[in-house]
Parts: sequence; structure tokens; C-alpha cells
Amino acid sequence: MPADNVTPFRRPPPKRPAAPQQSGWGLKTHRGRAVLAHLLTLATYALALFFTRPPLSFVALGVAVAAFLFVYSNRGAGMPWANTHHEHALRTLVIGYSVMTLADVIAMVTVTAMTPDGMREGLFLFAIWTRIVVVAWAGLRSAIALVLAIMRKPVPNPRGWLV
Repeated sequence: MPADNVTPFRRPPPKRPAAPQQSGWGLKTHRGRAVLAHLLTLATYALALFFTRPPLSFVALGVAVAAFLFVYSNRGAGMPWANTHHEHALRTLVIGYSVMTLADVIAMVTVTAMTPDGMREGLFLFAIWTRIVVVAWAGLRSAIALVLAIMRKPVPNPRGWLV
């Protein structure tokens, strides 16, 4: 007796062929999603550099949350080379914002009414320079990964601190 047991009255449903990957830059392509992930990361850090005080800093935070949700939701859903880009963008967002937030909190907590004026200025300079260094690090990291995403190449070490 055959294993499939196909009779004229009970046929298996027809199998749809898998849709081929679309070419181009749309969000339905792996390349488009990887490029958008890095563009959102670049926009996040550019806005964080220029808008440091509320209420405009919430724009940068909103773009950061949107980038995080976009990258996290597409993580593991693409081709292997695209997955390295999503992991890379996710780590860039988390590490960069953690360091910037930590520097800002250290500057805010240690500045009190009893802090000498010279030390107060030094702490604010520390927070500003930390922000600039983090934005330069994230910008360089995202720009190189953006070029790799356009060429459909994987990120060599997506879990590393450098590119």
C-alpha cells in the first residue's frame, strides 16, 4: 500500500512554491531591512548629539526605541548575512546608549550644591566628551556596517566592540 494514499476524492492540498527574494531596497528585502537598521542607528546617535536637553531629547529617545524595536523584531528572521547586521545594530544601540546614560547620570549625581565650581565644570565636560566619543564610535561602526549591508556582506564580528 503506498504511503501517500492519494485517492481521487482526497488529494493533498497543492504546495505553493516559496516566493523568491525580491530585489531592490524595499522593506521586504533582507538588504532593505539591514540598511534601514543602520540608518536608524545613525539617525539615533545624530539626534542624541544635537538634542541633549528635554523636550527635544525625547525625539532622539523615540527614534532609539523605534530602532531597537525594528532591529529586535527582525533579529533571526533574515538571511545569515542580514542577521549579523541586526545583531550588530542592536549591540551598537544598547552599548552606546548605556554608556551615554551612565556618563550623564554620573555627571548629574555628583553635581550638588557643595561641589566646587571647577569640579562641576569638569564633570559637565566629562559628560559632553563622553557623548561625543560615543557618537563618533557608533557613527563609524554604523557607517561601515551600512556599506557592508549595501554590498550584502556579513559583519565580520557582530558581537565585538569594534567593527
